[in-house]
Order: sequence, then structure tokens, then C-alpha cells
Amino acid sequence: MPCWAAIVAGAVLILPLIGACASTATPASATPTSAAATAVPAAEPTPATSPGTRGRAGGVSRTQARIAFLAERVKDDPNDGDAQLELGLALLQRIRETADPSLYGPAEAALRASRRLLPGDPQPLVGLGGLQLGRHEFTEALATARSALAIAPGSVSASSIEVDALIELGEYDAAFDAVEALASRSPDLTTLSRLSYSRELRGDIEGALAAMREAAESPSLAAENTSFALSIVGHLERLNGDPDAARSSFERALKLVPSHAPSLAGLGRLAVGDGDLHAAGTYFERAAAIVPLAEYVIALGETYLAGGDSEAARRQFDLARAEITLFNANGVAADLDLALFEADHGDHDQALIYAEAAYDAAPTIRAADALAWCLLRNGRTAEALLRSREALRLGSRDPLLLYHAGMIEADGGDFEAARAHLAAALAADPGFSAIGARDARTLLGGLPTPS
Repeated sequence: MPCWAAIVAGAVLILPLIGACASTATPASATPTSAAATAVPAAEPTPATSPGTRGRAGGVSRTQARIAFLAERVKDDPNDGDAQLELGLALLQRIRETADPSLYGPAEAALRASRRLLPGDPQPLVGLGGLQLGRHEFTEALATARSALAIAPGSVSASSIEVDALIELGEYDAAFDAVEALASRSPDLTTLSRLSYSRELRGDIEGALAAMREAAESPSLAAENTSFALSIVGHLERLNGDPDAARSSFERALKLVPSHAPSLAGLGRLAVGDGDLHAAGTYFERAAAIVPLAEYVIALGETYLAGGDSEAARRQFDLARAEITLFNANGVAADLDLALFEADHGDHDQALIYAEAAYDAAPTIRAADALAWCLLRNGRTAEALLRSREALRLGSRDPLLLYHAGMIEADGGDFEAARAHLAAALAADPGFSAIGARDARTLLGGLPTPS
């Protein structure tokens, strides 16, 4: 299930376009994003141990070629601030394409060099802010965005980073006010995608869909940006009760970019909802082969588990744990991801430690939900109920949050509330999780009937 934090972790963030002039580049997509590049053939080495090596099979991508070209420019003249900036942005683009966290270090080095060499240019700070979002360093990203805004008060790029950071810190009122003002001032993919997400968080799916459809029609979009927008449109159409429209949006995105992993995963969730686990597994496998995010690997593992192949599921879960650990080792704070993963497929005690750390760092609705789920797994139902209510305080219709709420309420004996939330989760997206949807249906069938 796409969410803003997951989008950041998966590098679907709207970052400045690669190849754009360093002084004018602006973000184009939501932490999950955009692409454009030209250059000479060559490739930067990708560590064989990195999950990013499973990204694109064969050949050299345009982004790799551009990285090699810019790296040569920087080697020839380390004091070329524009080359350092564009190299940093190109490396961020490559992270988005491959989910290779080992590239964060080189990207940061290039962006910090450009910041030193171009002190009056806000774009190095925008790039650093995007990198910090990708690493889940949300407090730092907020400070960086505001430093950029001090240089360029009207910067849409910097304002977008600020909005992202505020949302991921749980400062919703400030974030929602800022994004409404930003979208009214500069309606494009960068701003409208954020407006859409802010509405989705509050349960306004129709409003979110309207904003995202408008974003998809933004003029002069690169094909990948349009595919990004269409994948979010598809996600929202599914939540709005129209799986056929969702399928059409995902398929349109794939016609533009056949290797668009979020759209493949979207089709996988639709297949889960249809009960076609074989097709779902194929889609998730393809998505994970392109961008090896733990989200896709876990979805594949759960599909295997729902189909009765526990050994294949275990292999995927082992891989997901290794991938999350690798992100942690490269500076990406993944406590929230680890909490939910361990709660569902590992060590419940350790899951609670991760969830408490994530909540302490940023008490968002998703952190509250993860903490509630981990508390339930540890038999602390009364506390879980309190955190689950906190998680739903904005009115979110995220099926995962609704599913967790229903399961917690059932454990606490509030069968009426449990029935409502579990039914709502399945209505929103019966493919949100092969295991979660199965368990929700099972529990719904066994709940006491109202007297």
C-alpha cells in the first residue's frame, strides 16, 4: 500500500529533474520520481552485494551514463559546483531507479561539495533535503528546506521538501496549510501530488483523486513522471471503489514505462483482491526485480504464504529482512518498516522496540498504527486500542490502518467496531495484503452476530 513514507524510502520522491540546469531544476515526483538525462556511454560500479544490482538487467541506463559523464567532470575539476550538483542529483535519481542505498554516501558528498561551491544557490540544499527525506532524517530535512527557503523564499522545490518533512514528522496542521497554499500558487505535479496525499491522509479520497488526475495532466511531463502520477491515480481509484479504472491507470502507466515497478505492484494488489495469487506473484516478482524494495518482496512472500508455499515465503522474508538491514546500514532509518515486518513475520519483542523508537522519533499516524499493532502482538490490547484510535484520528481510509484497528478491536471485545473496520478495509482494497485480507475475512466470518 503506497504511503508517503514508503514512497520516500522507495525513492519515489519528487526530486529535481536530472539534466536540468542546476539553477532552475525543480522537483517533479513524491518521494517516490522524475527522470531525464543525456550523456556518453559508461557505467558507475554498483556493489555486487547491493539489492540495487537486481534493478536493470543488461546495458547502461541513461542515468548511469550521465553519472559517469559527470563523475569525469568532477574528477577533472572538483571545484566545478554545477557538475557536483548535477552529479548529486543524478545519484539521487539512480537511487530512485534501483533502491541502492550505497549511493546515498556519494550523493551526499557531491551535494555538500556543491553547497560549499555554490553558497547562494538553493538547489544544493533542495537536493540535500531530498536525500535526507530518503534516509528518513525528517527533522534534518525540515531544517535544510527552511535554509533553502531563506535563500529563495518562493522556491517550490524547497517548499515541497518542507511539506514532506512536516508530514513525516506528524506536524499535520502546518503541513496541510502549507500544501494548500503551495498548490494554489503553483499547481503542477510536484505540488498537486502532495496536495493529493494530504487529502488522502484525511480520508478525502475523491479530493485526492481529483488533485492527482490534474497532476497527471500537467504539461510537458516526462513519461516516467506521467507513469508515477498514473500509478497514484490507480491506487486512489482502487480506494474509491473502482478496480477497473485502477487497472486501466496502471496499464496506461506501463505502456509509457514498461518497467514501472509501482504500477506492476498495483496490478499485483488487484490480482490479490481478485483471488488470483499466481498472477499476483508474477507482478510482485517483476516489480521486485526492477526496484528491489522490501515492500514488493514482502508482498511476494505473503502471496506465497497465502498460497500455501511457506518455504518460498520464508526465502522472500529473509531477503526482505536483509534489504531493510542494508538500508539501515547505509543511514536510512527503517524502524517503522522493521517494526511492521517483525510484528508480522518475526520477533514480536523486537518489533515493539522498533515501533517505540519510530513513534518517539515522529508520532505520525503510521507510527501510531505500527505501535498499536506491535502492542497487540505482545498481548497489550488496551494500550493497542489507544494507539489505534490515534492512528485513525485524521480519518484515513488506508486499509492497513483499518485492518489493524479491526483486529485490535476484536481482540478487545468490541465486535461492532471490529466488524465495521474490517469490512471497510476489505472494501477499500481487498488486495492490500494477501495474508491480511485473508485474516480479515476469516475473522469477520467468525465474529458474533449482533443481537
